Amino acid sequence: MKACVVYKPDSSKLAEEVLEFLKGMGIDAVTIDDWGRAKEFDFIVSVGGDGTILRLLQFIDVKTPPIFGINTGKVGLLTHCDSKNYREELRRALRDFETEELMRLECSVEGRKLLALNEIAVLTSKPARMIRVRITVDGTEVEDMRCDGMLFSTPIGSTAYALSTGGPIIDPSLESILVVPVAPFKLGWKPWVVHPERRIEVETDDEALVVADGHEVVTGERLVVRRSDRPAVFFKVENRIGKIVEKLKLIR
Repeated sequence: MKACVVYKPDSSKLAEEVLEFLKGMGIDAVTIDDWGRAKEFDFIVSVGGDGTILRLLQFIDVKTPPIFGINTGKVGLLTHCDSKNYREELRRALRDFETEELMRLECSVEGRKLLALNEIAVLTSKPARMIRVRITVDGTEVEDMRCDGMLFSTPIGSTAYALSTGGPIIDPSLESILVVPVAPFKLGWKPWVVHPERRIEVETDDEALVVADGHEVVTGERLVVRRSDRPAVFFKVENRIGKIVEKLKLIR
């Protein structure tokens, strides 16, 4: 079995410890700097925070190998343990090798395809100026408003940027796409939660920034958002609802 370890720069010492731990279990493990190679391994260990995992996923344009996250960041909603108990938790994960898939979104804009585990954000490119956003779902217009932007979120992403804009928390096992505005200039707005097989088309009245998970950024005025057929695979978390509750208590 082959494994790779990826890490954020300030976690390099722990990453080396994890590497030696894996080798001690008889696993052919290496650290990699070229994260695009991660898809070639049987599983991935990420040493960092949620941002490290989100950045890693930008390099993997296929269904991912199972990811195990060791948290050295602030919240760690996507991770499995911290630096104190990683040996026990990683050993258990590799023994059982139970995995779960989390849906990703695919966004087509200006001939580019973006992938996101948390959200696709469509944001004004001009600070302090709103844009008009028109949204259709399977050809039916569902929203037309002025705002600072619009988020298209997965269920796991409903606990991220979408949560800060007033969106609901969605059970990660309930596959869906959440549509929620950023600073809408509209009274009585409500978020939309739509079936993941719907085709969502977006038009803006000016060039917008289209951002995938806070990392990949392109500009455009027309885009299509849909569920990706390339999910992110993680080692299973037994009680993900409980984990969400636990981690959200850490947010200050």
